Parts: sequence; structure tokens; C-alpha cells
Amino acid sequence: MVERAQFIATMYSFFKKLLIRLFPEKFLIRIEFILRFFYSLLYLGSAVRCTICGGKFTGFIPLASGDLLCPRCGSLPRQRRLWIILQPFIHPESRINILHFSPSRILQKKLRRKIPLYYTTSDYDRKSGTDKHFDITRIPEPDDRYGLIICFHVLEHIPDDRQAIRELYRVTKPEGRVFLQTPFKEGNMVEDKTITTAADRLHHFGQEDHVRVYSVEGLAGRLEEAGFSVQAEQYSADPVLGLKEETVLICSKTKVQIFS
Repeated sequence: MVERAQFIATMYSFFKKLLIRLFPEKFLIRIEFILRFFYSLLYLGSAVRCTICGGKFTGFIPLASGDLLCPRCGSLPRQRRLWIILQPFIHPESRINILHFSPSRILQKKLRRKIPLYYTTSDYDRKSGTDKHFDITRIPEPDDRYGLIICFHVLEHIPDDRQAIRELYRVTKPEGRVFLQTPFKEGNMVEDKTITTAADRLHHFGQEDHVRVYSVEGLAGRLEEAGFSVQAEQYSADPVLGLKEETVLICSKTKVQIFS
């Protein structure tokens, strides 16, 4: 069984690289979920279940990063977790304006169907197909605009993260929430502005386009500096749902803005 899973995962990686070489990116994005559906037929079973697409499979696809990919919708553990967290907020009756930074395609698709009038997406990359292309350090939106902001795996890419956090605070409604996550490490944050090359960033921060590695305490401190109340929620692993142990920071906007 283990050898079969490794073989299928290897084939997945091979065919993905081949398709990227053969076809334009925009075409692949249009047919992504069709391709994934047919590929997922190799995984049909009942051992695991995806929280987003509802598919049941013999297993998730193990990636080199250690993440587990859904064969049908391509979701990662943090996205499947986020879908669970969002359930109380994603019904039209709630009327909460939601801003989602750098959404995965499957979450963007699902949320746009469920709450089309209240859901806005943004990614700085103009090829991503989102509604907006905000610079998170200068968000062109009025104060107190959004009742819920999702900012997963974004701040570790932003050199001036304090300014980005101030902007998140500014556009969040009073009593609104920000769901925030980055890669975290134990101990102190790792940050050095003299580390600028891709190779050095990979070595020190774990990825070529990261500019720091946060600790939970370090990021919570910066959020609190801007005025947020921060609660670090710890979530347990669930092998059946393909979820890992992880931390999500749930930030609430206080009524008094304390930064200048």
C-alpha cells in the first residue's frame, strides 16, 4: 500500500510538470478541476475524506513538503482546516464582508459560489484571477470596511510587515476578525534584512521568497502593537481529514486604535 501511494505520488508530480511544460498556464487553470477529477479516480476509496470537496479516497497525495494534497480539489491541510473554521461565517444571512488574501483556487471557487455578494479576493500577482490586486501595505479601501479578513501565508513574504498589519487593522470593522497564519517556529523569530538572495532566504527562512520566520509569540506581539487582540488557536491533527497540527491566530479589532 505504501509503495503504491509513493508510485502514484511520483506519477502525479511527473504529469504535473509535463502539463506545465506543454500547455499555457491560463489553459491549465481553466481545466484544472476536470483534470483533477479524472486523476482522483485512481484514489477512490473510503480511508480519508476531504472537508472541501467531500471526496473519499484511499489516501491523500504526499508532497515533498510533507503536506497532503487532495486528489480531487488540490487542497492542502491548512486550506481544509480553514474551510472548517469559516463555516459559521459563510452563509448569506451573516452579511459579513470578507476579504481573502492569496486564496487557493478551490477555496475561491467554493466561497464565491456560497457568498458572492460579500466575498472579495486579492492577490498581488495579477495572473491569479482574483478580484483585486492590493499591495497589502497600502490597501485602497476605506476604514472599517471588512468584518472578516483571511490572511494565510502572506506576511512572511512582506518586508514591511508592520505596515501591512496596520493596514489590516485599519480596514477591519470594529469587532471584526482577521484569521491569520504563517509558517511558525519555536523560540525567537528569525529576521535579518541583510539576507536578500534567494539562496540565502531558502537557507535561513525556509523558502526563496520568504523574508522571515515568525514564532507565534513574535507575530502575536506585532499584531497587538497595531491594536489587535490576539488569540492563538491550536488545532490537532486528523489523519482521516488530512489535517496537521497547526496554529491559527484569530485577531479581533479593539475599539480604540493605539498606533499613530
